[in-house]
Amino acid sequence: MKKTIILGISALVLSLTSVVKADMSLSGYQEFFAGSADQTAYQGLANHGLDLAGMSNGFYGRVDANYSTTLDNGIEVSGTYNVHARDCTASAAAANHSTNCNVVDFNFVSFSGGFGTISIGERFDTGASMLSRLTAAAPTGEPDGAVLTAFYSGDPDNTFGSGNEVNYASAALKAVYMSNVFSGFSFAVGVTPNSGEKGGDTTNGQAGSGSSWGSYNDVLSVHGKYAMEMDGIGLELVYGQQTGNAGRIGTVDYNDLEETSYSALITYGNFKADYRKNEAGNSGLAKNGNAGGNEGTSICALYSMGNIGLGACQVSTSFTDSSNLSNSSETRTYSADYSLGGGVSLGVVYFDVEQTANSVTRTDVDGIATKLSIGF
Repeated sequence: MKKTIILGISALVLSLTSVVKADMSLSGYQEFFAGSADQTAYQGLANHGLDLAGMSNGFYGRVDANYSTTLDNGIEVSGTYNVHARDCTASAAAANHSTNCNVVDFNFVSFSGGFGTISIGERFDTGASMLSRLTAAAPTGEPDGAVLTAFYSGDPDNTFGSGNEVNYASAALKAVYMSNVFSGFSFAVGVTPNSGEKGGDTTNGQAGSGSSWGSYNDVLSVHGKYAMEMDGIGLELVYGQQTGNAGRIGTVDYNDLEETSYSALITYGNFKADYRKNEAGNSGLAKNGNAGGNEGTSICALYSMGNIGLGACQVSTSFTDSSNLSNSSETRTYSADYSLGGGVSLGVVYFDVEQTANSVTRTDVDGIATKLSIGF
């Protein structure tokens, strides 16, 4: 009996070793924030009683399994299997559109060769891959990471426009093609059957609410980039568009997705600066309505020297509501970080946020937050 068990185990081991061909590595990331803010206006009121302060473990703790191999025909195959551990509370589950703990939401495979790269699965779209986004590269990853929202209360009664393109950082199931670089030119094309499909079995676009559309069907995203360098000065220009189909809520028809986005990045030595803009117009809003003008602009500058990084960003948004009134927001951050080595860094960010609806200041807050990040 023991001999039979041993033979069975040996056969299983031999079977596994014959199947496992790809090289695999594990990596992960943790972050911890602490902050405090002075909010002088909430929903237009000065005497609101809010004085938020505390700690947050961020949104982006994860473990990544990365693998790669080469097929007999020379095509390189690589992939990522990402596991988050942030979805185990009701609020986190709602924020991540999930009711499960430790779910995978960044799971895709890529095939690369002389033809370029084709990716299939849960991954970001072409805008995240091509557009310059120093709002995410700045020390502490803010304001792009949006962890700062844990330390103040925004205005839930108005829409102020989006600082990023529609579906930015969405890992909905999709197929993406990225070309190789030809004399500085490259392009990327993404196809998302349903922007609300997060690994489940959803097949139709979904209504978001009575005022705006939720997930689009047949999303097509196309971005092109030109990169050059002259006398140590680097320049990257990106332009792209994305489209998608909306639908109807009750008897109201909603506008399809039609958005333009572009960016410019300049680098010189340890200095970087960029400008990025997204224009979604009235995408996803009721047809024949007054609402629209959804736009966002970001301007950032970063400088690094040794283990120290410095950054400053401003993100401005605008929106016209259904009463044809103008809303806007402005977020400014000034940040710094210091690398301690071994994947550990400390950062600090000062932030100022203003939201204005119909010339009335609805939100006015400034604060400071620190960040401890560990990559392993």
